Amino acid sequence: MLVKKTVSFLLRLALVAGCLLYAFWGIDFGQLWQTVVQYNEVAVFWTTVFSFVGYAVMALRLNFLSGFVAGNWLCFKAFLMSMAVNNIVPAKLGELAKAFYLRRECRFSLSRSITMVFWERFFDLNAILAMGLVVAFHFKLKMAFVPLAAAVGGIWAALWVVWAYPDFVGRLIVKMPSNRLAEFLAELKLQVLHGVTPGFILLLGLYTAICWLLYAGSTFLVLLWVAGLPLSWGHAAAVFVISSLGMAMPSSPGALGVFEAAVVFSLGLFGVDQTQSLAAGLVLHMVQFIPVTVAGLLVLVKSGMNLRRIRETDEVME
Repeated sequence: MLVKKTVSFLLRLALVAGCLLYAFWGIDFGQLWQTVVQYNEVAVFWTTVFSFVGYAVMALRLNFLSGFVAGNWLCFKAFLMSMAVNNIVPAKLGELAKAFYLRRECRFSLSRSITMVFWERFFDLNAILAMGLVVAFHFKLKMAFVPLAAAVGGIWAALWVVWAYPDFVGRLIVKMPSNRLAEFLAELKLQVLHGVTPGFILLLGLYTAICWLLYAGSTFLVLLWVAGLPLSWGHAAAVFVISSLGMAMPSSPGALGVFEAAVVFSLGLFGVDQTQSLAAGLVLHMVQFIPVTVAGLLVLVKSGMNLRRIRETDEVME
């Protein structure tokens, strides 16, 4: 376990270091600062406000996954807290923090809470893949999303196996080495067999589509309004998809460095110089990082939850 964690840490460190070098190499920091301070402050403010509209819709989706038991306000706080934890702690512990919070506030089982988070993240991956494939085919980057397509397809195949061969899956669950993993898989099996109807898939897909359209809106506003870059809507969409992949990768807290490198790379595909690209990436990340982290930390402090305990539980679940 220690060797695995050390190797994982070193790989993430190498990724982040490489991305920081790529994004900042050769940058004139005086020129970078001048580019940022010329941005429209009013545009930055309203873009930040708009981002919270997207967070509210993500809370609606989480409430839908709870069977409308948790309530929109509680789900909004759970989402903010998970984002804040992800932004300050590596390894995406925010998802586990969200599950703990829902378990405590709604008296759900931990397996049920984790299953809700699973459906969130899985449909998010489907959304990234769908948008990525459109962008990839349009800009002739077809091979870029093959690994993600394979991963998402594999999960769908696994869910089909659960639906088609429940007895076989039940025997596998009994043999799981971890009780928590077995409980999660048993909960997931029950949902697949009894709760995952065509209506469930359709509604969750609709919620997810709206979530990601609003999430993309923040990127569009920063690139086209705040920074005023000469991009088409298609170019902005490509930047959003590539930067979203950067955010989704396990790396540094809040994907610091990786996100900026993804924005610089994607804008470079469309002829935007490195200084303008990095300035836009930094401001976009600031809009997505600072307000939600401050709000989420306030929720975390008020909840009385302990990050150390969450991390220890994550180790047990591994």
